[in-house]
Amino acid sequence: MNAFNGLLVTLGALASIAVGVLILLVVTESLSPQAVPVPVPVLQQQLVGMTQDAGAAWWRDVGIAAALVVVGLLILAFETRFLRRTAAPGMVLLSDDSNGAVRLAVESISQLARRTAESNREVRSVRCRVQVAPAGLTITCVAGLRMGSDVPAVTSDLQHDIREVVERLTGLNVIDVPVRARYRGDRDQPILTR
Repeated sequence: MNAFNGLLVTLGALASIAVGVLILLVVTESLSPQAVPVPVPVLQQQLVGMTQDAGAAWWRDVGIAAALVVVGLLILAFETRFLRRTAAPGMVLLSDDSNGAVRLAVESISQLARRTAESNREVRSVRCRVQVAPAGLTITCVAGLRMGSDVPAVTSDLQHDIREVVERLTGLNVIDVPVRARYRGDRDQPILTR
């Protein structure tokens, strides 16, 4: 949705610049109003009226045209600057200062979460997926646990450890760490009891 919004803002800025340049060309009589393909006859009449303006009205028309061009250019500049800072597919912006932008691959965050989960001796296998939102990260993990593991305790430990490690090492906010667990083990592995 953000790419679509960015496209709409960019098109709006380009339209503003085009209308401003068109008005300037008509007001300075560099372009005849009849040569402009306008779909609405009322707009055609307004363009003809602008060629007949003089004095303060002429300066008003020039000011409006210049303002449309400047506003369009400013919007375009801010939009391209915003896109350049945030539009890095598969990357998360960690910081952006006078030294430059620092980005981290989403896959690296996923690997960090996976390695953190694997450090728990009750975890036999794990897959982690990271979703990035403006408020922070959601790290979803599917963990295969040793047969007989205390599922509530292990999943709670995983959630706490993954959140703590990712937030400490990346500086990013972790919103949620949903964990789906299942037992995994060899058929002949005895069930661990306490």
